[in-house]
Amino acid sequence: MRADAKSINTSEWQLTHTMLSELNKAVTRRYFEAYGTGDTDAVMEFIDPHYVLHPGGGGEPMNSYERKRDELVFFHAFSSIQAIVEDQIAEGDKVASRITMHCTHTGEYKGIPAIGKRIAIPYIDITLIKAGKIVEEWVEYDTMNILQQIRVRSADEASKR
Repeated sequence: MRADAKSINTSEWQLTHTMLSELNKAVTRRYFEAYGTGDTDAVMEFIDPHYVLHPGGGGEPMNSYERKRDELVFFHAFSSIQAIVEDQIAEGDKVASRITMHCTHTGEYKGIPAIGKRIAIPYIDITLIKAGKIVEEWVEYDTMNILQQIRVRSADEASKR
């Protein structure tokens, strides 16, 4: 029995769509792995020059230059970074990931001096990928959670003095 042209086109579309989704998931996994290098340029290799970041909490969108500046601040404050992809769902050119980033507070962050404490930063990241580059990204994380993790130890250490 011969399949009609419509069913072949639908099957081909589904296969192409699935392959694109899997390729884009791989791009985002490599992007998150790049954080482990501690190298801003390694992370920025995945970012399109016309990139737009939509930070959580109602922050103003950032372009690629502003994003790089933001990453430099992060890499100054945290080291030994390991981003673990807990869940990942892709639909064509969009990838949604639930990540836990483990890192050590080794530099000043938002006025809080380094305490050497290992912390965990859970967050949600949605990327829009075109031609293997991230062109748009939405990130949601809890800044207060980060501050609480690094302040608790700072306060404990201060009380011991």
